[in-house]
Amino acid sequence: MMNIKNRYMKIDELYKMFFLFLKKINHHIIILSYLLIILFSFQSGFAQQKKAPQDIPHFVFQSSLSCGYGVSNNYVEKDTFLNRNFAFEIQQLLAYQLNNYFFTGVGTGLDFWFCEKKVSTFIPIFANATIKLMDTKSSPFFYANVGYAFKWQVEKRSEENIFYGTKAGICFQTGVGLNMKFSEKFSLLLSAYYKLQQSAIQYRDNLLLVETENQLFHFVGIRLGFLY
Repeated sequence: MMNIKNRYMKIDELYKMFFLFLKKINHHIIILSYLLIILFSFQSGFAQQKKAPQDIPHFVFQSSLSCGYGVSNNYVEKDTFLNRNFAFEIQQLLAYQLNNYFFTGVGTGLDFWFCEKKVSTFIPIFANATIKLMDTKSSPFFYANVGYAFKWQVEKRSEENIFYGTKAGICFQTGVGLNMKFSEKFSLLLSAYYKLQQSAIQYRDNLLLVETENQLFHFVGIRLGFLY
């Protein structure tokens, strides 16, 4: 009986270790899966565009990387919270290009807010519209995204007093930049952007963790995109 009991205890410990391991690598698996989706989109996009000239309506893909910085102050009663978060975002867009000047579509991504040693992570889902101003190899362009950013994770440590980005909320981003066309199947997009996102702040008040009502967070930054 003791041997059977010890065996079950060892199995139970192995299960606990296994699930703890899955919990630790869960975020890395999601990020790796997202990168695989981007690679698959590259392959699918190039294969598809071989069948369609650039001036005929067709589907296109856009992958982008963004780096931004918080520029807003958030006021809660008598307290002022400075949004000085560094934001890093990865996005993947599936769009329909109607002509050489305009495409629209839907996208998703991963949005990370870094403030000191704390990280808040969102998964935005958004609609996009992009307008290219001239049909030349290098042309100014304008874009706008609007959607909803779902809350994924907030890393919290017991000794910290303020946590930014603790709620899901509406998100909006717009920017202007330069579209540099390298071939009929590939363009590089470099832009400056402004982003507005609705979320909340948690802070400690007399050792109690208090969450604010929805706040608006403002960011500015640069964005590098690949259209294919």
